[in-house]
Amino acid sequence: MPDENSVVVLKEILNWTRAASFNSVRSLLREALPDVKSRAAFQMLDGTKSMDQVRISCKMSPNGLGALTQKCVAMGLMEIREDKKRVRLFDLDDFGLNTPEDQNNGRANR
Repeated sequence: MPDENSVVVLKEILNWTRAASFNSVRSLLREALPDVKSRAAFQMLDGTKSMDQVRISCKMSPNGLGALTQKCVAMGLMEIREDKKRVRLFDLDDFGLNTPEDQNNGRANR
């Protein structure tokens, strides 16, 4: 078991890492998820829904969703768990990327 001082130091390191990585992670998310459909699929892949549920809800082909998840795994935005579920590592709401306004602005600012 880690002692209290170690936990405090690890939490501080985590906070600094989050702050330092915010813009680069946001940029990666925008690159990997350029449209409403891909962002909706990514957001749904939180470990609670199956690939079929996500695919049907987002009206994506199996190949399209598979390609999206492979890309996100390769970019470090998603992981594949032992049970073979694809799970996002980031919440788009935390980066302001889950709104139609941002999605339109993201395309205009490229």
